[in-house]
Order: sequence, then structure tokens, then C-alpha cells
Amino acid sequence: MKQKLTSAVQIILLLALTAVGLTGQSYPGKPKIIRCRSLEKETFSCWWKPGSDGGLPTNYTLLYSKDSEEKIYECPDYRTSGPNSCYFDKNYSNPWTTYNITVMARNEIGSNSSDPQYVDVPSIVQPDAPMNLSVETKTSASIMYLWAKWSPPPLADVSSNSHVYHYELRLKPEEKEEWETISVGVQTQYKINRLQAGVKYVVQVRCMLDLGEWSEWSSKICIQIPNGKSPPEKPTIIKCRSPEKETFTCWWKPGSDGGCSANYTLLYSKEGEEQVYECPDYRTAGPNSCYFDKKHTSFWTIYNITVRATNEMGSNISDPHYVDVTYIVQPDPPVNVTLELKKSVNRKPYLVLTWFPPPLADVRSGWLTLEYELRLKPEEGEEWETIFVGQQTQYKMFSLNPGKKYIVQIHCKPDHHGSWSEWSSEEYVHIPTDFRVKDMVVWIVVGVLSSLICPYLHLVCLFTFFRMIAFILPPVPGPKIKGVDTHLLE
Repeated sequence: MKQKLTSAVQIILLLALTAVGLTGQSYPGKPKIIRCRSLEKETFSCWWKPGSDGGLPTNYTLLYSKDSEEKIYECPDYRTSGPNSCYFDKNYSNPWTTYNITVMARNEIGSNSSDPQYVDVPSIVQPDAPMNLSVETKTSASIMYLWAKWSPPPLADVSSNSHVYHYELRLKPEEKEEWETISVGVQTQYKINRLQAGVKYVVQVRCMLDLGEWSEWSSKICIQIPNGKSPPEKPTIIKCRSPEKETFTCWWKPGSDGGCSANYTLLYSKEGEEQVYECPDYRTAGPNSCYFDKKHTSFWTIYNITVRATNEMGSNISDPHYVDVTYIVQPDPPVNVTLELKKSVNRKPYLVLTWFPPPLADVRSGWLTLEYELRLKPEEGEEWETIFVGQQTQYKMFSLNPGKKYIVQIHCKPDHHGSWSEWSSEEYVHIPTDFRVKDMVVWIVVGVLSSLICPYLHLVCLFTFFRMIAFILPPVPGPKIKGVDTHLLE
């Protein structure tokens, strides 16, 4: 009997599956919860994406349970947030509760359920974008700027201060891709400076509450800046330098003046101080510079320096430049460089270089200790030979090639922090060749005289030798025996 029942069930299931295959109908596909979002921390909505309907009318039910509760509830409002959504109003929303949410799809054949979605209201807060953004050009004291205004999102209850929105504004020239983003704070209006004449700008604004995510950007507003004059471009601080560790100077490079005369102001503050000072001397170091004398220079203090450019259309400020006088010391080049050619005992020439420290460097008191380096090369050569000299102000150079003209320069640097000075002006010295010629003439004369005198001396020596022999050994007397032939005897 049991086997017959099992066979019957299998037949019924097989017939059902055959019917489904023939009709193209099945139970619904699995739905997917795509997003849950709260606009203002008091209500929230969830949206889902349906799966396939299996070829039959399908109903969707959102079910949820609350943290620490076993009871299951159904969505309170399927209409307010649009199709495939569920809206939880203030009566059903609790910011301190975690919701476990699923969506059930059901048709005549069967049902399917989405994966669970866990929702904590504070973490899904994302307000709508601000409304009614408007931008217009204005002029104040001959300076042109943009004035942007907007309204909070439509659901914001700003009258009760329960919703405090923070705003960000962004703008860019229409033809460019990179945006400049500006943090505005809680205000709903903003003054935009540093605009370029003749450029069309695009402006947007967005907001967020004290938790959650930023809203989407508002719709774009485009505005054309009238052609002609504009605020100056941002200047650039190019260098700060101290020649003797007691004063220093900073130089900047101006940008475009925007079509009208621009004034430049150097401002600085010291480490640990809030007060902002202006440059004490714009003249001493020349155009586009600021000179800090001993009264305005503090050792072991970090300066925060900026340069502001201003014309009748607006202003622009450089990036900050941080200065510690200890590390910007670059002395002036050495002075009074002299080259003196001398000859040693063996008549070979050598070069004596002497110089003096820069006039502004206080080396006598030991406040500044300098090290020196010299370089030289033949006038027609390209590569310099560099020699580190140390703290001495005199140097002897040997092994110089006769007949060459050399170029010599010297520079200096502090013995600890700082950088090398510029090279001193070029000094020239010519190594003569006459000492080689004189030596050769002497040897030639010696050789000629030797060739003439040596044979004469040889003859004299031989003559003297024979005379000495004759003096020491007397002549042998002839034979006294008669009949002896003297020629045979010889």
C-alpha cells in the first residue's frame, strides 16, 4: 500500500511539472531589496526589485521584525514611496531599533523570499538635494563676485531646529572636468570670489545631516562671467633666503593681473602666535620681494608666509610657505679672489689662490662658519674639476699643464645647515711655457760644448800621461858591446 501511495505522489508531481513545462508557468523568482533610506531620521523607505513572475500574477509582501522581538509585521504603506516600495512613517520608525526586513513574492504555484536586509535608521540617513539654487553676479567696491542662494530639502523641518543641514558647494568652468568643492557650513548662501572674466561656470550644491550620507548634487546652474577684467591669478612664492643667518628675504612670482593693476601683500604669522603681520620692507630686496631685517627675524622660529594679490575685481592668495631661518641660509659668494703663479725650487710653477669670506658673513665671532669649494677647468674644456677646501681661505694647486689658460671659481656654504652660495665670478690664469724652453736650451748648450771639449781633453790627458811616464821611467841606454847590431837589438 505504501509503495502504491509513493508511486501516486510521484505521478502527480510529474504531471504538475509536465504541466508547468507545457504552460511556461512557475513559482516567482527571488526578489531583491535594493535600498533602504531615511530622509530626515524620522521616517524611512525600502525598495525592492522583483524577480520573474513565473508567468502568473504575483503579489509582493514586505515583512519585518524588530530587534529583540519575535513578532512579524507587514509593511504599513505600499503607496507613498511608489511601486515596489514600503514607507515607514513616524509611527512605525524607531531610530534606536534594528529592523530585519524581507520581501515575499507569491503566485498560484508557489512563493519565493528575498535575502534578509538589516536596517538601522541612523546609518541610512540621506536627505534630498537642496532646492531653488540661484546664482547671480554682483559687484562691491568694483570687485565682481557670484552670489549663490538655495533652500533646504522639502521635508526639512528647519523651524524647529530638529534638522540642521550642512552644505557643500562646487563649481568649475564649463569646459573643464575638475570641480572645486567649497565647504559652506550651515548657511544657505555663499559669496564666490576668484572668477575669471569671460568664463562660463557651472554651480551645484548638496547637503547632509549630522549623520548619514551626503545628498545627491542639486541641478546644475550655469552663469557667464562678463568678459574684460577679472581677479588676479594666484601668485607663487619661489624662494626665501638668508645670506648670514641674521636677516632673510622672500621672493614671489605674480600671476596674471586680470587685466587691471594688481597690488601684492605679503602676510606672515609665527609659530605659536595667532597674530598676522605684514611685510616690513618691500623695497630693499627689489621688486616682488619682502626683506626681514634683524628686528623682524627670529632664529629657531617657523614662519607661515603667504602673498595676496588684489585688484579691483577681487583677490587671490598663494599657497602657504613655511620658513625656518636655520635651513634657508645661503651666503653670498666669496670676494677678492686672487690667483698668483709661483715657481718652486725645481722651477715647476704652481698656483696660489686666496680669497675672503662674503662681506655680510660674521665669521670672526663664530656666528657663521663657512666651508669652501673651488673648481677649475681649461678654458676650452667642458668638465670642471671640483676640490673641497674646508675652512681655509688659501689653496695651492700643482700639476698644471704649461701653455693652458685656466678658469677658476669658488663658492661657500655654512658648515651645518644651509646651501652652497653661487659661484664667484670667473678668474683666469695662463700657465707659461718658457720654463721648459730655458731648460732645453741649457741642455743643448751643455751637449754642444761637451762634444767639442771632450776630444781636446782626451788629447791633453794622453800627452800628460806620456810625460809622467817619461818622468818616472828614464830612457834605456844603448848597448856598449862592439859588433852588436843596434837595429836587431831594437
